[in-house]
Amino acid sequence: MANTKRDYYEILGVSRTCTITEIKKSYRKLARQYHPDVNNGDPEAAEKFKEISEAYAVLSDDGKRDQYDRFGFSNNLINEADFGDIFSEFGFGDIFSSFFGSGFGGGFSGSRRRARSRGSDLEIQAEVSFKESAFGIKKEIEYEVDDVCLECNGSGASKGSSVDTCGQCGGSGQMRVTRQTLIGNVITTTNCDRCSGSGKIISQPCKECQGKGYSNTKKKIKVDIPAGIHDGDRMRVTGKGNSLGDDSIKGDLYITVRVEDHPEFKRKDDNVLAELKISFAQAALGFNTEVNTLDGPEKIKIKPGTQPETKIILRSKGFVQLNGYRRGSHIINVKVEIPARLSRKEKQLLAEYAKERKESIG
Repeated sequence: MANTKRDYYEILGVSRTCTITEIKKSYRKLARQYHPDVNNGDPEAAEKFKEISEAYAVLSDDGKRDQYDRFGFSNNLINEADFGDIFSEFGFGDIFSSFFGSGFGGGFSGSRRRARSRGSDLEIQAEVSFKESAFGIKKEIEYEVDDVCLECNGSGASKGSSVDTCGQCGGSGQMRVTRQTLIGNVITTTNCDRCSGSGKIISQPCKECQGKGYSNTKKKIKVDIPAGIHDGDRMRVTGKGNSLGDDSIKGDLYITVRVEDHPEFKRKDDNVLAELKISFAQAALGFNTEVNTLDGPEKIKIKPGTQPETKIILRSKGFVQLNGYRRGSHIINVKVEIPARLSRKEKQLLAEYAKERKESIG
């Protein structure tokens, strides 16, 4: 039989000294070229797809490749699990397992091990203050989640009763249906209708969770909100999402951070923006004052002759850089207010001021 086999390296179009990366690249290209779906049921394409998948199954495994290089083709080089791994790795469906139904020890048979189910991911929100988003905080959050039922420990069966393996699917949770097509037998996989894909038969379901193995409950979790986080940023906590019972993998928890508005400040990049309203006289003559910052009150000096929209920059008084250590600035935009109403004396004083500067008024 070895004499009737084409050389695996020749099939994939690679040299005998090629790397595993080159083997994968060639296989990916050829597999998609001869994929039966692409070739509309062409028997030659299906056979070619089978041939290159067989070559890849051997050459991608160091031990089998070494055996092949030394002794050539042997029937014990190929088994069903190899092709299952290939289709899982490259995203090809179970339907193509039918192409290998002959020539490998009488075809594939037996049930596959049921893959562990995975619970869904969960989305919640966490509110933090403006200052907390700047410096970070450890926050406790309460949320609702589907978790393993405490009454039955996730089995789904009431206490004292048993969980039996489904006799129809042998515990795999799946049934394989074979049908004949122009390109040969096509095998499709569906959930077992007797156990609904669980692989288990529960005669006496748990009353707390109705046999599901999980129930909705409230939980608390402490998370570190990092310094510099932005409104709308999402945090992922692995394994804190929904469960489907004791034999499942928990989903992930995604926390969207919402930053509360501040009455005085706004954020731009890592800078804090603020306004300071002063009078015409204060702008002209200058004065000392105190402003609020993220770090508390800060004394500043308004220089004489300060113009409207002047920016006063306080370095390293802004937000801590997300995943960093540098801080932005606290930027104060000076607003000079012009009074809308003046007393008689104020008008006289301003008139004298204008006269002194030879400015036209009135």
